[in-house]
Amino acid sequence: MPYRRLPTTDKARIRALEAALNIASEQNSEKLAFSKQTLYELKNVKTAFENHLTHYELDTKIESEKIGDYKAAMDKARLYISHFIQMLYMSIEREEIKIETLAFYGLQDLEMKLPSLANEKEVLDWGWKIIDGEQKRMQNGGSPFYNPSIALVKVKVEDFKDAAIFQHNLKRNTLRSYDKMQELRKTTNDFISKLWTEIEENVPADAPKHRRQIAQEYGVVYVFRRNEKEKLRMEDLQVDLLFEFN
Repeated sequence: MPYRRLPTTDKARIRALEAALNIASEQNSEKLAFSKQTLYELKNVKTAFENHLTHYELDTKIESEKIGDYKAAMDKARLYISHFIQMLYMSIEREEIKIETLAFYGLQDLEMKLPSLANEKEVLDWGWKIIDGEQKRMQNGGSPFYNPSIALVKVKVEDFKDAAIFQHNLKRNTLRSYDKMQELRKTTNDFISKLWTEIEENVPADAPKHRRQIAQEYGVVYVFRRNEKEKLRMEDLQVDLLFEFN
């Protein structure tokens, strides 16, 4: 016997719900293979599913569109931080400042190499270290640097911090919508399963094949195993032969 296959995609879920609703719009409610209460639930399930799917897709789209701004702000902050540190190292090489000055910035153990700035946390952590370190150096009588100035570095780090907070909020919105969508996918499939069972129990036909055909019009999806397909093909061929000989 073929088995029912519940939808595995959002489009397939909507298609299954729409098929049952289309039959309901074409037939008298008394002749439907499901009750008025089920019809009421069907409309509500479809509306809730489509509305939240739209909301989820919008959240996903916004997050995807804004990720470019986030990456651009990160790249700019990374650039200014690395340039400031390189300028600091060159000042030490020219003996304009002492190597001990690196301790203000937390750079004393890096052997005049750039720190890793590969991810958000590293960029922000080193950004604030450089900003705080420059303030300490100035408080100890140091002259300000201007290429780039610490003021510009601070602007770029703060811009990236704001972009990171905004992007994290967008991600939280998307994850919240995704979790809700996962719940709705399960409850919608549960409803479709219940709907299809009710349809199969009430379709007005005696022969299993005819019952399946009517159920399919309501949106029920059947899957035949390979041996069942071959068996049905042979049965249909035998029927055709009988008609030829009669």
